[in-house]
Amino acid sequence: MRMGVRRGLSARLGRLFAVQLTVIGAATVAGIFATQAVVEDLLTRQALALEAEHYWQRRAEDDGHPLPDTANMRGFLDGSSLPADLEGEPAGFRRLAVEGRSRLVHVSERGGERLYLVFNASQVSDLAFYFGILPLSAVLLLMYVLLFVAYRWSRAALSPLVRLARELETVDFDRPGGVALHLDGVRTVADAEVATMVDALDGFTNRLDAAIERERLFTRDAGHELRTPLAVFKGSLDLLERNPDRPSHDRRALARMRRTADDMESLLETLLTLAHEEAVATDVPVQVGDIVAEEAGRLADLAEERQNRLTVREGGALQAWAPVPAVRVVIANLLRNALAYTDNGEVEISVEGQRLRVSDTGVGMSRQELARAFDPFYRAEAGRAMAHGHGLGLSIVRRLTAQYGWTLQARSSPGHGTSVEVQFPGADESPPGKRRQ
Repeated sequence: MRMGVRRGLSARLGRLFAVQLTVIGAATVAGIFATQAVVEDLLTRQALALEAEHYWQRRAEDDGHPLPDTANMRGFLDGSSLPADLEGEPAGFRRLAVEGRSRLVHVSERGGERLYLVFNASQVSDLAFYFGILPLSAVLLLMYVLLFVAYRWSRAALSPLVRLARELETVDFDRPGGVALHLDGVRTVADAEVATMVDALDGFTNRLDAAIERERLFTRDAGHELRTPLAVFKGSLDLLERNPDRPSHDRRALARMRRTADDMESLLETLLTLAHEEAVATDVPVQVGDIVAEEAGRLADLAEERQNRLTVREGGALQAWAPVPAVRVVIANLLRNALAYTDNGEVEISVEGQRLRVSDTGVGMSRQELARAFDPFYRAEAGRAMAHGHGLGLSIVRRLTAQYGWTLQARSSPGHGTSVEVQFPGADESPPGKRRQ
């Protein structure tokens, strides 16, 4: 079963490559702009500064040294030939619009004279594009292609594992004939690691099917072998109880034997019911009130023996979509547990709405004891001398209620008794879909 939303390997791999592409692309674009800035600004600034220094040196040696005048750069001194856009510009390096065109301008001053170097940066931009931006763009494109190829190869390498996961998602674990895995298609395209997983899964499912079959055969054979001697024993009791002239101590012994046989039969039905892997759905609802009345009558002798008053209160019809043995086991164990831990008191079982409650005025339990009351083989300290058995009753109740989706709640107080409540959600609705039996 899936827990929440989980991303598949393919999605995670695609996300990883997308992040890589984004980071690499952003880094490359940043590198392109940085290269352009370095070429156009820093290198050009240094070149113009060197040109200005060279001119001033030549001017110091020869007062008539000509101003720089090349295809990409022109020099001006203060005078009538200076473009109006450059008048008043302080010393330094900047980009200006000269005669309507963007130019890089370097202004320097020496001996009261000012030199203006105007540089046409378009040629430098072209050089930056061909020798900086274009190569970086080509590298970026190549990296994209290589990453895409790596992504496709990675997907191809993971495809057997992804296919195995999809095959496992479609496995019907409720199939009556056992779990069937069809992994031959995966095995043909799997690498060594995935093939090992496929072989391990096949071996596991084969052992699981064998274990389920052994459990099914054991449940069938054990149920038959245990029911037969129990039926013989109860039949013999029926014959012995027909003699009305038996002494009272014999009748008490027969009554104890009858209760023991009934307990054994109930325990057998419980174990066989719990042997099912899942809850067993029924087409006809069980009338909980009828089973309550039957179990109360069957345990009346136990209530009388412990001098308890057993009261049944039915406030309405309660139905449960479950097998009769499952409902009977829950009710019988709750009643037997309440009667076993109560002397000279009251035990009440009530049916109201979608709720079944068994309350007693027995020894009760502390909060710590109540927290462990439904553990197997556990008994509260105050009740160990009162009840016989193995301490499985409430544990069986908890397992059955969990198996059928019923809600189990308990409250108790030392010296004031215990109340256990079972709620049957959806008791008035239609039966749930049939499940594996």
